[in-house]
Amino acid sequence: MLKSYAREKTGAPVIKCRLLKQFPHDDTAFTQGFFYHDGYLYESTGKQGNSSLRKVELESGIVRTMVKNDKNVFSEGICFWNNKIYQLTWRAGKCFIYDFTSLARKGFFKYKGQGWGLTTDGQFIYQSNGSSVITFRDPYDFARIKRLRIKDGIANIHRLNELEYINGLIFSNIWKRDCIAAIDPKTGKVKFWLDISSLRPLAGKKAEVANGIAWDAAGKRLFVTGKFWNKVFEIELPTLENQPASH
Repeated sequence: MLKSYAREKTGAPVIKCRLLKQFPHDDTAFTQGFFYHDGYLYESTGKQGNSSLRKVELESGIVRTMVKNDKNVFSEGICFWNNKIYQLTWRAGKCFIYDFTSLARKGFFKYKGQGWGLTTDGQFIYQSNGSSVITFRDPYDFARIKRLRIKDGIANIHRLNELEYINGLIFSNIWKRDCIAAIDPKTGKVKFWLDISSLRPLAGKKAEVANGIAWDAAGKRLFVTGKFWNKVFEIELPTLENQPASH
């Protein structure tokens, strides 16, 4: 499906992922947000009654700390900024603020519309809402700065989901597709597609769609997972250099 979609509607090359390592992951986690910082994975899980913020040991998959959200909250994307963790909610219109060290909740920002994915380049917060638009926000007050329409060729790329900022590009899961779009935040253009469809069959019988991208900037490691996946996969960060043309 991905190759057909790329051939008919898009222009960016499609790169198949290269698997490097795999680690255990809680297959009861409906993964909505994901990042790596200071030796641990941080994960936001969704569904009402099961939403949480977690600090997870990479090698073992053990959840070291977990903060459960209220039963009426459906948690979504997360990111780290200025010793705080921001966590979106799907329809509640709140972005929760947590102390990074203790995971104690310190407050929240209000916003309009749905919350899906969240990441930051240190200057801006980038938010997706399931559409083809990424919103740039001020990390100090979560005010909207501007919106950017994401395209590949002439095609709008819809259902943008979990986000991760890596080396000047925004990497985005696409809901209902086991692929990742690498997006130029200056233009909104997809630079390339990362096909991770080979990973889901390795992630257990319960595995649903891919959702979860985490970048270890110090170790130059890229991790991906998904909803109800029993593994986190380390894959090679692709570049456009020395890649064959997609057909």
